[in-house]
Amino acid sequence: MSTDADSLAGAVARHHIANLLYTYIDIADRKDVAAAVDLLGAARVRFPHAGYHSADAAPSFFTGLWAAPTAHRHDVTNLQVHRDRGDLWRADAHYTRWIIAPDPVLHTLGRYTLTVDSETWSITELIVDRTWTRG
Repeated sequence: MSTDADSLAGAVARHHIANLLYTYIDIADRKDVAAAVDLLGAARVRFPHAGYHSADAAPSFFTGLWAAPTAHRHDVTNLQVHRDRGDLWRADAHYTRWIIAPDPVLHTLGRYTLTVDSETWSITELIVDRTWTRG
């Protein structure tokens, strides 16, 4: 049975986690490597093709990830947040990625999974799965 304190903690966590996720999406859409390193440098990050486990690898990872000059935009839906264990929260969200070349074309459907530490409200892990990619 959920208490009022549990509900409040869940609402606070959802608020912080949504802000973290949308901050990452904004960074990704701008292809801002420095901001990505600031947000995710200490996290474990895994994409289907690569990832990293140490902060030293973050700059080269994001530089390679966003090397293509073509603009893109992400849309995120269906954010689900729940307590994982202790101060850790887990979140899942669906995303679509549009390539703007020059008109928007749906390119990717996928899912983000985040683990967030509520002591610091920082992302400790980001997993990006792709369920469909055009071409």
